[in-house]
Amino acid sequence: MTWPRFDSAFSTETMTAVFSPSATVDALLAFEASLALALADVGMAPADESVVVAAACEQGVDDPESVLATWWVSGTPIGELRSQVADRIEDEKTRQWLHFGATTQDAVDTAASMQARLALDALLADLMDIAGSLRDLTTTHRSTAQMGRTFLQEAAPLTFGFRTATWLDAVLDHIAELRTARAGITVQLGGPTGTRSKYGAKGRELVEALARRLELQPTSLSRQSLRAEVLSRAQAVQRAAATMAKIAGDIAYLASSEIGEVTVRSGGSSSMPGKRNPIDSVRAVAAASACSGAVAMMSGAPPDALERGVGRWHVEWLAMPLVFHTAGAAVQAMAGCLRSLVVDEAAMESRVDAALVEELTVGVDPQIDAVLARVDDLI
Repeated sequence: MTWPRFDSAFSTETMTAVFSPSATVDALLAFEASLALALADVGMAPADESVVVAAACEQGVDDPESVLATWWVSGTPIGELRSQVADRIEDEKTRQWLHFGATTQDAVDTAASMQARLALDALLADLMDIAGSLRDLTTTHRSTAQMGRTFLQEAAPLTFGFRTATWLDAVLDHIAELRTARAGITVQLGGPTGTRSKYGAKGRELVEALARRLELQPTSLSRQSLRAEVLSRAQAVQRAAATMAKIAGDIAYLASSEIGEVTVRSGGSSSMPGKRNPIDSVRAVAAASACSGAVAMMSGAPPDALERGVGRWHVEWLAMPLVFHTAGAAVQAMAGCLRSLVVDEAAMESRVDAALVEELTVGVDPQIDAVLARVDDLI
């Protein structure tokens, strides 16, 4: 089969790599290798045998797509994956430590956690870029008077630096929230019904050892049918994407022919060669809208019944990568948009009574300073 690729407008090179077939299978194999080594850490498996299993996993597979293609044929990609790895382990006694006590969801959820960590790193890097651009705009234009607009009508004045500070404040919130989400990503290990029964009294210790090896967080109990952490992570990512859409819409409006207070990198028109379409804003809004839809797939799915349900968890296989693909595109588009942004101070100030400017800056300066101080704390 040919693994589907996302339209480049709705993903990024980094997200495409993080969720590629090879990266997905590598993450599954990293779980299997780390589980074998963790079994030795807690004294359940001989160290030399666990090393053999881990080495067999670390060889990878020749055709990751073919492994993943078995997912909806047999209901799990682990059967084919385990078969290929087991063929490399000559000793049957040693072979038992491959996937020992685990179930498909343990491998799939933990692999998804590792991919989410990488995806969050990419999002945070671009959000830091955006925060830097907004910090510079806020500092430069903190006293640049501009007409405020409510209901798309001219209202009371503000400064462009105050406007960008409000954008910056929201971005800093997302950086803090996504860092917290990243730090809280957990490992999944429960076995067929979440009891960890195969591990006996070593269950908790094994989960902690596995979490250390994968640099994830342990859980007291298996959470295979409780998806709050995964949904919360998706919603946090979507909130960041929604802010990108907000900023993109504001910039598109300010760059419109009727306002013309900023200019940004423009796209073309097939019928009007001179038209300046704010293409990065368009991409950010479209990708953020798609991200919202992907989260809705997860939040709208019925809860898992008992220890593992029918279809609820499986929706995440499509939706969670899509959340990151689209959010990554929205954030990347906004980073590029801000790098290209040029401010027309004269156009802004021409709409504001000069007598109001001094009074205005006295009121907004302390608020701007508070936001800029947050930048120093976070980045």
